[in-house]
Amino acid sequence: MDNSKEILEEKKYRRISRFILVGLTVLLGFLGYRSAQLKFDYDFEKFFPKANDKLVFYQEFRETFENDNDFVLVGIHNDAGIFNRDFLEKVDQLSQELKTLPRIREVISPTEMKYLEKNPAGLGFKETPYFHINKPELYHQDSIRINSVSEPVSEMISKDQKALIILIKNEQFPSKVKSDEVALALDKILAKQDFDQIHTMGKILGQKAYLDIMQREFFTFMIISILLLLIFLIVTYRSLWGVFIPLLTVMLAVVGSLGIMELNGTPLNMMTTLLPIIMLVVGMSDVIHLVSKYLEEIRLKRSKIDALRNMLKKVGVATLLTSLTTALGFVTLIAVNMEPVQNFGIFTAVGVLLAFVLSILFIPAIFMLLKMPKIANAAKLKTIWENKLGAFFIQLCRNRKKVFVLYSLLISIALFGASKIQFDYFLMQDLGPEEPLMKELAYFQEEFGGIRPFELAIIPQGNYDINDFEVMQEIVKLEEFLIREYQLSHVASPSIPYKMMNKTLRDGREAYYKIPENKKRYDYLKKQLKAFENVEEFKLLMSNDKKLGRISARLVDPGSKTMLEKNEKLKEFYEEEIDSSLIDIRLTGTTVIIDESGRYVSKNILLGLFIAFFIIAISMGFLFRSVKMAFISLVPNLIPIVFTAGFIGFFKIDLNMTTAIVFTIAFGIAVDDTIHFLSRYRQEVKLGRSNLIGLRRTFISTGKAIIITTVILLAGFGSLIFSNFLSTFYIGLFVSITLIFALITDLTLLPLLLLRKKTNS
Repeated sequence: MDNSKEILEEKKYRRISRFILVGLTVLLGFLGYRSAQLKFDYDFEKFFPKANDKLVFYQEFRETFENDNDFVLVGIHNDAGIFNRDFLEKVDQLSQELKTLPRIREVISPTEMKYLEKNPAGLGFKETPYFHINKPELYHQDSIRINSVSEPVSEMISKDQKALIILIKNEQFPSKVKSDEVALALDKILAKQDFDQIHTMGKILGQKAYLDIMQREFFTFMIISILLLLIFLIVTYRSLWGVFIPLLTVMLAVVGSLGIMELNGTPLNMMTTLLPIIMLVVGMSDVIHLVSKYLEEIRLKRSKIDALRNMLKKVGVATLLTSLTTALGFVTLIAVNMEPVQNFGIFTAVGVLLAFVLSILFIPAIFMLLKMPKIANAAKLKTIWENKLGAFFIQLCRNRKKVFVLYSLLISIALFGASKIQFDYFLMQDLGPEEPLMKELAYFQEEFGGIRPFELAIIPQGNYDINDFEVMQEIVKLEEFLIREYQLSHVASPSIPYKMMNKTLRDGREAYYKIPENKKRYDYLKKQLKAFENVEEFKLLMSNDKKLGRISARLVDPGSKTMLEKNEKLKEFYEEEIDSSLIDIRLTGTTVIIDESGRYVSKNILLGLFIAFFIIAISMGFLFRSVKMAFISLVPNLIPIVFTAGFIGFFKIDLNMTTAIVFTIAFGIAVDDTIHFLSRYRQEVKLGRSNLIGLRRTFISTGKAIIITTVILLAGFGSLIFSNFLSTFYIGLFVSITLIFALITDLTLLPLLLLRKKTNS
């Protein structure tokens, strides 16, 4: 009778299993199709905080003038020097070809630049080229003039006069499609040239290079992670089902998560490309715990249904809790008011929960339909684990005081190291020095004063206009300070037209390239410049109503930390030397927003971590109905983060807005092992076992699973250290280090903290 009941029950569960598998196949087939439509995107402006005061100001500022990074520099080197007719003719021809590029606003070439001279007849002005291309006899004179003037053209020529740059201003805020169109067309034109050297640099080229690397690494690390998991599963389970079922489960979770992203219209970017790897290793952790429990039940001679039931009852709850806490760790990233960071947090959390749902549905369903697996050498393997872990547990208990003293010492050292952590960011620092784009950056840093944009808004006060004499005197003082302190190059300022006009009217003498000290003389210059106010270059220096001015420049990137120090000096200079009743100033531009974003992310990551700590402590306290247990649950997860922070500080590794999230990722994942340990310990205590016996049984059974899952996690995140992106490399390194610290802490400090606890707690 009982046998027939079991047969009927098994038939029922097999029917339910088929229904579940068909439903999952349909759903995941649809999500798989959508995931294939995912696109890659790299728009760094999405990393700007939303509704930020500095961002709002910059958006209004660039609407008046222009975006500070929508340009491409083309550097052309001639070994024999630029004053060579054949070379100059080819440069001039190239500049004409560049004007045919799509999405271009302007092409500025030194070979086409001209300066004003007084007309010999005494009336008006005439334009004279800096380069007399067709008159080689004037090359020496041209060379001396360019080398001796302070005018903008001089900064478009290298100091040794063997290279020059052409400035291409592309369409404002181009989409990825438009950016790629310009980049490909530019490559096509430059491929036909036969100069000694050609170098290029610009936002659209950087974005394309980043996207190419992202796409390559996305698939590369997916394959590496799958292969590592495959090897691990083969070694661990040594059976087809032991490889196929866990791997298929996590692959379905990855595909489903990417499909949900695509349905939401969210592209893959430098952060969300990490999602598949996180999904693979976190999902596999859930699977390993479930499968290990199922095998353990089979070894105890349970029936298939009882084994699956106990698997879900005893490990399913713990797995649900770990999935919720991991998801919570990532959800806290919504506190960071940046779209890519928020998307990364939300979709990773969704993926973690999806992996749990699939594990709970797919694994029991597939095991229900398969024959019970044969367990080879089970007793021998079990004995090895029990002996090793049991012996370690005894030694741990005997050396309890030494362990606590050691941890106290290590925590103190780590906190000291953590206090040395600094935020710093360099342009394109995610790329290694051997990447072609970084070599191009190095060239422009060395030869042409860098490419980091600098923008300073000048706001006249009261009834003053930007071109009033008193205001212009303050602007000149600012310019001199900025050039000296920031080492600016390619400076564009409201003063430049006045300086050039003053020089022109003084027969081109360089000594007069300045703002006159006499107001009457200045007003005369102002009158002469009236005719040029509608020229585009003039409009890019001051607004039409003359109530806003702009000092724009480029510089060698010193890093955001050094820039912050320079900005403080600028603030002091303004307060001490500039008449604030005449002008106000405001640093702005993309780099200012990026620096602000990095500090903003760091602060909000810490806030998110504290929220996660608090919620997990409350959850554990509620689960165990003990304040002490709430504290104990946090300690083994807080310490690894402190240790990792100490490692970062001692090795002087600067954090940026991408690597700062490593603490959230590490905490969200590392807490899983603690929860599994505490959940098993709770079960043992509920069965009436003494504190010591229950803890020993927990240590042996859960310790094995924790070690196995940590190895899996290390395999996945460890693969990231081969990334060409420095931020991805550091995320892989830091998370791996944190996981190792978490494993050590869970197997040493956590048991000792529980050992001090009373049995009836």
